[in-house]
Amino acid sequence: MSNVNKPVILAEVADAIEELRGEGVGNRGILLRSEQIGNPYYTALVSISYDTLMAALINGYERELTEEQRKHDALREVYFDLLGTEFASGINYALTTLGVAVSGVNAE
Repeated sequence: MSNVNKPVILAEVADAIEELRGEGVGNRGILLRSEQIGNPYYTALVSISYDTLMAALINGYERELTEEQRKHDALREVYFDLLGTEFASGINYALTTLGVAVSGVNAE
């Protein structure tokens, strides 16, 4: 399997691509719209390089996160790490208290 270059693109560009695809426009049509100055998607589509746009259309893309989304994801990760640790500790405690030994959990 080859490594696929999935570029990270601005949310506005991703929105434009998704709206056009929702209207049944294919990759060629999206590329053509990136060259038509009067269309409503022009500003978003020309905000990235042509090569990046082509890679996004062919290989898929990741949305660039806003600062707020990055902070939210970091907090979520910390929360679930803590929650997972507490949950695992609780399971370990319950199994040990009940005298149940489970390999990989509370027994070797």
